[in-house]
Amino acid sequence: MISFVVGVGLCTVAAGALVARYVEIPGHLTLYAVIASPFLVMAAVLALLVFVWGRRWAMAAIACCLTAALMAPQIPWYVSADPGQGGVPLRAMTINMLFGNADATDVVERATSAADVVMAQELTPEAVRALSAAGMNAAFPFQALEPRAEAAGVGVYSRFPITDVLRIPGYELAMVKARVHVAGVSDALTVMSIHFAAPWPQPIDGWRRDVSKFGKTLAEVADQSNGAPVLVGGDFNSTIDMRPYRELLSNGYRDAAEQAGAGREFTYPSNERIPPFMGIDHFLTRDCTAVSSYTARIAGTDHRALLATVMLPAAGTS
Repeated sequence: MISFVVGVGLCTVAAGALVARYVEIPGHLTLYAVIASPFLVMAAVLALLVFVWGRRWAMAAIACCLTAALMAPQIPWYVSADPGQGGVPLRAMTINMLFGNADATDVVERATSAADVVMAQELTPEAVRALSAAGMNAAFPFQALEPRAEAAGVGVYSRFPITDVLRIPGYELAMVKARVHVAGVSDALTVMSIHFAAPWPQPIDGWRRDVSKFGKTLAEVADQSNGAPVLVGGDFNSTIDMRPYRELLSNGYRDAAEQAGAGREFTYPSNERIPPFMGIDHFLTRDCTAVSSYTARIAGTDHRALLATVMLPAAGTS
């Protein structure tokens, strides 16, 4: 009897985790459940072991199906896409600078060694000056910046020429779009540095509005790019378990970590006390292929930087 009660309890927890992945997120309680869902997969596995130990075979079969249902959506995130032949690699980095407090020297050193394009969020006027003093302008002379106070600013730094800079209106925080002219690439790359409103601790409504309208923005960017590659990077304040985020992965857009087969990239929180357990910073690709994705700690901020290498179509191949 004990094995039955324990197993049913574990199955209930696991079933809740499965349901959380496919529901809307109306409030904070649902948000917490979705964030916890990837760690609750083990509840189904434990339930299976408990039922097998208790020789309750029918219940073990249910637990086995529940385990499979929870694990199956994870598998594609660990299978890399074929980038094809003849592409031009572009290294990208996105970093939330925590109200501009990220260590400017650390940001510049990491970006200089590992990136060709940098998307920054929570970019303040003070942070722009600190980055410039640390050598950012020398390494990334082409820029599309919208610095603002506290968390609202964003920017794009590039080694390659930038044109057609556009500030995207209608969102709680700034978003910037630009075209980057990468040497050897058939068409200019459209890049965006974006930042959704945080769903917590403030009311979740701002985040819900941002994520719900962003699909339309992505569609407009896809239409305007006319088949040229697109790279969107930033703080989505969303994990891959959240249905509203996964709904953005349509119309040719893919998550770079999934495309590269890198799996979950935990970027938050980044400090010495608590290891990161949420992946809320992402790159989205369209008409290009991510071949690597990884994170790096940056001093002074609560986000790890997310870095990816993306293969862009070479001139003459599109």
